Amino acid sequence: MKHYLFLLIFLSVWSTLFAQRELAKDRVIEKIYEQLMETTEGEGDFSTLYDDLSFFVENPINLNNTTKEELEKLRLLSDIQIENLLYYIYVNGKMETIYELQLIEAMDVFTIELLLPFIKIGAAGKSEHYQFKDILKYGKHKFLARFDGTFEQKQGYLQTGKDSETQQYIGDPFYTSLKYRFQSKDWVSLGLTAEKDAGEQFWGAYNKGYDFYSGFLQINDLWKFKTIVAGDFRANFGQGLVLYNEFRSGKSTSVVNVTAQSSGLKKFSSTDEFNFFRGIGATARFKGFDITAFYSYRKMDGDTTGGSFSSFKTDGLHRTIGEMERKRTIDRQVLGFNASYRHPKFKIGFTSVGSWLNIPLSLDIKPYNQFYFQGDKQFAASLDYYFQLQKFRFCGETAINEKGAIATLNSVFYSPVSILNLVILQRYFSPKYDAFFANAFSENSKTNNENGIYVGMEIEPFRLWKISAFADVFQFPWLQFGANQPSTGYETFLQIDYKPQRNIEMFGRFRHKSKEANISTMETKMAYIDKIEKTSFRYQIAYQVGKIGFKNIIEINGADNEGTLPTYGFLIVQDIIYQLNSIDMTFNLRYEFFDAQNYNNRFYVYERDVPYVSSSPVLYGKGCRYYFNYKYGIIDGLAMYLRLAETIYTDDRETIGSGLETIQGHVKTDFRIHLQYQF
Repeated sequence: MKHYLFLLIFLSVWSTLFAQRELAKDRVIEKIYEQLMETTEGEGDFSTLYDDLSFFVENPINLNNTTKEELEKLRLLSDIQIENLLYYIYVNGKMETIYELQLIEAMDVFTIELLLPFIKIGAAGKSEHYQFKDILKYGKHKFLARFDGTFEQKQGYLQTGKDSETQQYIGDPFYTSLKYRFQSKDWVSLGLTAEKDAGEQFWGAYNKGYDFYSGFLQINDLWKFKTIVAGDFRANFGQGLVLYNEFRSGKSTSVVNVTAQSSGLKKFSSTDEFNFFRGIGATARFKGFDITAFYSYRKMDGDTTGGSFSSFKTDGLHRTIGEMERKRTIDRQVLGFNASYRHPKFKIGFTSVGSWLNIPLSLDIKPYNQFYFQGDKQFAASLDYYFQLQKFRFCGETAINEKGAIATLNSVFYSPVSILNLVILQRYFSPKYDAFFANAFSENSKTNNENGIYVGMEIEPFRLWKISAFADVFQFPWLQFGANQPSTGYETFLQIDYKPQRNIEMFGRFRHKSKEANISTMETKMAYIDKIEKTSFRYQIAYQVGKIGFKNIIEINGADNEGTLPTYGFLIVQDIIYQLNSIDMTFNLRYEFFDAQNYNNRFYVYERDVPYVSSSPVLYGKGCRYYFNYKYGIIDGLAMYLRLAETIYTDDRETIGSGLETIQGHVKTDFRIHLQYQF
């Protein structure tokens, strides 16, 4: 109770204070991360997004000289907001001041605030045509180094006897990475990455050098070519039924922004060792047509014992002898093609992808996975469309794979008045539809075996107020992992945002989810289908007091499995951010207390971290967690970031983690050091 009382008093005292300063740019980026990560349960690769946002901080978009494709890179605007903004500029000639954003339909004050660090109002004109000397003139170099570790020793680093070599990690307990980036406006991007995960060997009998290397070159707007990529890259087309490598937020707090934005070929700058292509690709533009082709050849991880494998190893970890034996054992070739035609009122596209493996994928057949892909060749193709009819916007994609199975996703967006936005999204994924690179809007991570209807709404009943709500009803017509029969579920969401002053914003959020899954009892030791329900409520307020920023969160939840007693969870968070004006120095401190009786009561809360790292750890059990972040600009262009995070469990547990990651005790302490130099 002392934790509860202390922090509740702290919340009530500081909630009455006010501030005069505008949100800092990094606070805006943090808010964008929070919106995207609220529904991902700690998962998601935001490296590309961070790259894009950092670029636009240094090179703001001139709204009087921009395009739909450029605005889509921000990931902040829905399609209708982009269309309305471009239409406003087309009708009025050009914008004279940033305050005109308030006159654009469907552009609310919350979105405008997020946009401000990344846009400007400049003179209208034609896009620049560059020469080689311009690339060097405007080029910027960036070097990044990162070093992570955990103070407590894990089981994998302990000697366990004569056979310890096969029962432990072969490397040191530290994560290290080095990155180099070169960027010349939006013309040329070049990057190199070297990374070693904790437990992987840097130099020894099993490995020489870093475990993972990556590099890319991207050139834009060269002659007839919109984009040329070489090395490591990603590809995103349509609504993700065939090909979408980047992270998609799905059901997020931006409830009407549910359609994918087809960004085409794009450099790969992350350290994700699985989800990318390695090869070459290009997009050529002929009037309204974009023609894209790419080829990729990669060595993938998997257990090929017996001349086949049952799944790709996706974590990129090579810490033990067993994991080393599964390293780069599978050859995968991918050939992709896309053709699209864009008109001011509509767009239509065709995408096809073929994949070839040198070793067949062979599953251990279970009832739920009998329709999954098996073999050494896979093919999928789709048609996607977009068109606008008065205040309606229609968007969708329909795909087919080598089995003849169909997947389709369609949505309609309607804005009858400027203060109201509505969206309806329908999806059907056949149980037999299985594509390697599919990543569409869905309840599950796999674009397979699902029917659903999603309805979202945003309304501004009064200035500075916004109400967001969605309801999603879904069905799984065939068995799935964890459900031994066809199952159903639904999810509802309501959030009310209020911004009484420029430096204060708050929201209250209600969420309820019901989903059928296997339930087992101690009496029968048999699994049967039953409902698992979870309800949560969160209140959050962020405000500024002079040079100090604060954020407070209170969240409670309840989980209920029919036939068992309900369980409850409680979370309370206090954030303090202090930024000095005289020198480039920032401090960030968080303390949080959590009490989650059951794993179904677990919490995920976004945490500030060093650049290119997005953190949202799972909080389960009972305990407290704090972290401290420190940034110091040493000299012009050189910055150092430090992070210390510790979780202390008070629920009488004797170990943390499992397997080789087990830590003896009830405390886990992590640290991270990041250096960044730009010139």
